[in-house]
Amino acid sequence: PPDDQRCPSKWGAGDQRGSGNWMKPETVLRAVKLIHTGEVFELGDVLSPDPKETFVNAGRIYNILTKYAVPKPNTRTENEELVTTELGQIGTQLDAFAHQMWGDSFYNCFKLNDIATRNGFKKLGVENIGMLMSRGVLIDVAGLKGVDMLDGGYVITPEDLQQALTKEHMLLNPGDIAIINTGWGKLLGKDNVRYEKSSPGIGVAA
Repeated sequence: PPDDQRCPSKWGAGDQRGSGNWMKPETVLRAVKLIHTGEVFELGDVLSPDPKETFVNAGRIYNILTKYAVPKPNTRTENEELVTTELGQIGTQLDAFAHQMWGDSFYNCFKLNDIATRNGFKKLGVENIGMLMSRGVLIDVAGLKGVDMLDGGYVITPEDLQQALTKEHMLLNPGDIAIINTGWGKLLGKDNVRYEKSSPGIGVAA
């Protein structure tokens, strides 16, 4: 929609957090009440300089240099590391609003020339997202389609999401964190070339 139809956002002019505004103490308390077994599911993948282990988009790098200390008798020493990388499109990630724009316009109608600098963005950085803790809702689109993995290039529609939720008798509540299963995560660290060519992407949306 044109700027005058979508701005200011529902959270007001100047807002930089978007749906992250749903994260409130009551959202946390509601989520905590759902915990019964304490089982943890890891959604992040290991970052590694080895392209066989980590998905690295073509032309980008992820290097780690260990700066280990020389041992000295009866002396405390420490080991450190130097990381050089282009973090975008490397493994699992969380994008800030500054990652995407339409024309020269970002979320809440911030303009490129107003917020972009050579050293980063003055607005819409990831630091504005804040705490994210809420109920996670798995939307299994691959399962809905009866496949282990969606075809490369398949476009997930709002109808797909609603049908997957209906199949599991689930409703989304404000502040829920939607986790969409495409099946493509199975290729991370196993067939990164195919993942790079056809992946629909990785992300988390509040």
